[in-house]
Amino acid sequence: MFNLRNVSTDTTVFPWEKRTPLQGLHAIVAIAIALVVGHVTGHPSAGAIAAGAAYTVGFAVFHEALSSVLLSMALVTLGIASATLAGSLGAEWTPLVLLLVLIAAINYGLLSGISPTGAWIGQQCATFVIVASYFPMGVHYAIGRMAMVLTGGALQMIVFILFHLRRRPATESSASPLTTRLTFRTRELWSKLLAENHLRSDTGSYTARLAITLLLCTALYRHFHVRNGYWSPMTALLVLKPQWTGTLSRSIARLAGTLVGVGIALLLALYLPIHLAIVFALVIVWAWASYSFQDVNYALFSLFVTLYIVFLFRFGGFSQASAAHLRLFNTALGGAVALSIDSLWKLLAPKAHADFVQ
Repeated sequence: MFNLRNVSTDTTVFPWEKRTPLQGLHAIVAIAIALVVGHVTGHPSAGAIAAGAAYTVGFAVFHEALSSVLLSMALVTLGIASATLAGSLGAEWTPLVLLLVLIAAINYGLLSGISPTGAWIGQQCATFVIVASYFPMGVHYAIGRMAMVLTGGALQMIVFILFHLRRRPATESSASPLTTRLTFRTRELWSKLLAENHLRSDTGSYTARLAITLLLCTALYRHFHVRNGYWSPMTALLVLKPQWTGTLSRSIARLAGTLVGVGIALLLALYLPIHLAIVFALVIVWAWASYSFQDVNYALFSLFVTLYIVFLFRFGGFSQASAAHLRLFNTALGGAVALSIDSLWKLLAPKAHADFVQ
């Protein structure tokens, strides 16, 4: 049955002991390098794209694939680069974009039934497909954007290796050999893939809801030419969960965090002298905060992500106020569509999907 506590956890509970400030400090180095190089070379937008990829790959520290952070980084880098190329090439044709979004939704939905890390990688690939498919700028741009994503991911991997080598003797002395860990995790995942119940009803249900929701959000923003409309399906992707109460909780937290983040961004735009150096510093601060508090509270995390994206846009020359307004509108739209689809699904199939209310 409906429980208020279940839908308020992502907004009101703050387990501060889960903060990770040290990992955040390591991850922001690659973002800073990408932005500085882009500015110095006269290509701030390319630097921002590379920084965005580095930002995403930085979260791989919290998602070890086959017991290897570096492998997680490599997999997600290749995945988001491929997704970027596919989305950019198909961006001009709505039917192709819808097909790509459908494939991304199915991929993410099925991976969510295998492992949390697999689900995270699938989610990031879907996000990059959604974002890239908004920009129909030709083959040259598609290849260039993919190259910047690969550069940002590689840069984050290099930074991780440098930090990792410094602390390797202390952390790996008692660890089992990497080959042993890889063999064990590979067998474990392979067993899950071969299991008869892999495509359980809940996994299939979740995948179907993801596909319907992302297709609807994408079709709406492309039909009505909503500016920066990719934030709508991207929000739906992030808030839609296997359980209905989880979707409601994430939707509330995402909207609350985005709303507060937008308010802070607008206040800073009005009262703070936005010099380039200040914008750069704020991008780094918000990126560090999102890394540090991602497991503490989802609304707080959404607040920092909103501020990071708004100021990253500003660093690339896009209006800070416009970015804030557009993100708020599209976040509300995506969350509303996700919650509506989830609610309708629950009402139309209450017996088959009773897990929604658990």
